[in-house]
Amino acid sequence: MTEQRRSHLSGTRPRQARQANTAAVLQLLLQRGPLARGDIAADLSLNHGSVSRIIEPLLREGIVRETTQQISGGGRPRVPVAINPASRYAAGVHLGLQRTTVGLTDLAGQCVAVCAEDRDPADAAATLRRAAELTDDLVASAPGPVLGVGVVTGGEVDRARGRIVRNDALGWGDIDVADPLHAQTGLDVVVDNNVRAHLGAETAFGAGAGMSSVLYLFIGNIAEMGFVNQAAAMNPDSVIQGSVERIVVPTLTGDGLMSLGECGTDTALLAAARGARLAVTSLGDLIRLADQDEDAAAVRLFERRSTQVARVADTLYDLMQPHLVILGGSGAPSERWLDDVRERVEAVPPDRIVRPGSGGTPLVTAAAGLVIRAFLAAGTTTDAEVSG
Repeated sequence: MTEQRRSHLSGTRPRQARQANTAAVLQLLLQRGPLARGDIAADLSLNHGSVSRIIEPLLREGIVRETTQQISGGGRPRVPVAINPASRYAAGVHLGLQRTTVGLTDLAGQCVAVCAEDRDPADAAATLRRAAELTDDLVASAPGPVLGVGVVTGGEVDRARGRIVRNDALGWGDIDVADPLHAQTGLDVVVDNNVRAHLGAETAFGAGAGMSSVLYLFIGNIAEMGFVNQAAAMNPDSVIQGSVERIVVPTLTGDGLMSLGECGTDTALLAAARGARLAVTSLGDLIRLADQDEDAAAVRLFERRSTQVARVADTLYDLMQPHLVILGGSGAPSERWLDDVRERVEAVPPDRIVRPGSGGTPLVTAAAGLVIRAFLAAGTTTDAEVSG
């Protein structure tokens, strides 16, 4: 996909300007639609004729649609246009520590189908083969054209080559991800880091849409952060991303300080639960115990986890001053623990801390969003232009 996009964006300046304006219109409709053509023109400082020339081919291709709602300003009623979610789809694959999640997402970032399977993380070849089979089955049942496949995982990822460079949690190093999935599905495959993809989805479809700057803090089996300015939200190269595991936080046992990577990951949380003799086998079990006040030890663990998250959020906020802080993974697994983090922060304004807003399937939305955002940002009006 990278080389194809370069080739069709390297034409004349008028064509580049038209593609840039088309991308701006699509992104505006994604975040604020439905909008009348005149409102689009005013918001993007374009003349009405230019907007009409952009909208008409998008209507013909079904990428946008006119709504039944009409806006009346005292003159001729105006017909708003909006993104047509059902016009295109993207497949998303999340490679977690013990589970592969595959889903299908529409053009507005809503997941329409999802499946998940537990697996052995040690067998990379079998994991990718099965992920490709699940994706192929989902694509075959898609209700409309599928643009491509997005794949996300933690650790270091080489986007250009479609490879996982290093994922310590999985024990993977220099693993080719894109080629096996492309061979099975016949679709273009985009591979990216978990946090970078989540942050992009949040700025496009979720809580960060329209915000001037967004910090995404993910705590799971690994702990990472991403930061982006909204002006560059559609460009993955603009994301500042990295590990936060070296930040020192209070331990979950309350007996000192350690690095977040040693005492604050999901693995450490479950180990602390076992040390407290809690009969849990998964993070979900532990969250339920704490949410429902069924065990005082579980509640204490999550209170200490909230202290850890607040410490990391304060540290990053002091450095970057984001407009919004989004807590992903198990950083705030429910509204109760989001409120608890808000009570414990010192630097971050509490109302600037939120949970992800990209639906109930953030793993799939983040992965599929890689493809959807590339399609919208390309500013193309036909599938032929996207595929070269």
